[in-house]
Amino acid sequence: MQSQILPSRAALAKRIALQFSYGQNLIHLVAAPGFGKSYLLEHFVTDHYEPFSKAYIEVGAKTRDEDVVTHLLEHSFSYPLVDVNETLSDNFYRLVKEQGERQLLWVIDNAKQLSQELIIELEKLAKTAPGVLYILCASSRAELFENAVDIHLEPLSDSESIRLMQSFYKTLPPAEDPVFAEFVRQCHGNPALLLQWHQEQQMPKHTAKPTRRWWLVPSMIVVILIVIGLVYQRDELTVMLPQSENAPMVANDAVFAKQQQPLQGAHDGNMPQPEQASDDNLITEKLENDTQAVVAALQQPATQAATEQAQPVEEAKPEQRQSVPTLPYDHHWYNRQDDNLWLWQLTVMSNEQQVEAYIARHNLEKKVRHYQRADKGWHILTWAKPASRSAIDAQLTEIAELLPSLEPYAKQISKIKAEIDSQPNPELR
Repeated sequence: MQSQILPSRAALAKRIALQFSYGQNLIHLVAAPGFGKSYLLEHFVTDHYEPFSKAYIEVGAKTRDEDVVTHLLEHSFSYPLVDVNETLSDNFYRLVKEQGERQLLWVIDNAKQLSQELIIELEKLAKTAPGVLYILCASSRAELFENAVDIHLEPLSDSESIRLMQSFYKTLPPAEDPVFAEFVRQCHGNPALLLQWHQEQQMPKHTAKPTRRWWLVPSMIVVILIVIGLVYQRDELTVMLPQSENAPMVANDAVFAKQQQPLQGAHDGNMPQPEQASDDNLITEKLENDTQAVVAALQQPATQAATEQAQPVEEAKPEQRQSVPTLPYDHHWYNRQDDNLWLWQLTVMSNEQQVEAYIARHNLEKKVRHYQRADKGWHILTWAKPASRSAIDAQLTEIAELLPSLEPYAKQISKIKAEIDSQPNPELR
């Protein structure tokens, strides 16, 4: 299964492979920045020429010629002794004489950063190298090589531009939308510009009309305050009602007693008189009982509300516990290993299905480990026996018995962990 790529780019990759089969060993891919040269090179190196020994390098402004030579030869031969004082061709011929001819594929991105001396060495090897050596370079400068075939990367069509955006954006406006159609037209088929689409900034916002029910909230607050006032006033009247009813009765009894006092003294001096102190005690006692009942009634709703508010907080605590996410593939196994140990890198593939098929075809179950390099999207297969740099060479005999045509590459576990933790880069360069 091949990696995801647009039809026009897949056709161009087949055209490059056809040029190699016709005997053109040096091909130069030319395109402006942002047209996806790097993505096409990564697709080509992972999905074509599987039995070849492959070397992929992206040259930068600070990359030295010695670094390029060492990288190319280390991925082409087993434990090569590279002499930095010799040229690329001299080191290549010496290693071929020591280890034999190979089927090699070299892919160099941003080749315009190469020195003129190294460009001449690559052209020389493309003509005279023994065995099979295919060299694919890419840059934004045409006619960088004198003896190479320049293949230009064409812009995407409107249909492929929309198809590319659909693979990166979940929702897009219809193709007939005037703003969206103008954006696609102004990008001129450049993938880097197409992936700068921001719907929130470039499409007119459909703001909802403000509702006219804004007055509901203050009205509800006023109604609640009125209800509270009425309840409070009712409770206050309930408390004061016995006092207002009994006060005139006590006053009338006192006046009646004063009026009847002379008469009672004349007729019968032994008749009992009403006691004002006992009536006051009864009224005070009743007021205290009513006040305690009102206070208890007001405290009860507050206690219930506090209880109901605390209960959801306690019930919400178990929901806050989240499970720890698990790592994909064998990433957890790699993270447990010591950073100073080394592993043998066996092969690089573009998707998980290829890795599973490779393991099944060569009976490598429980002998290899698999991780994904996030910044490139590559699936990398390694030997599952970490060891020190001096002790790892003893594993080559076992690897050669299972994979006789493979040239493994030693990689430190600290570098593997860095590739696992690298940030994904969905945009095409």
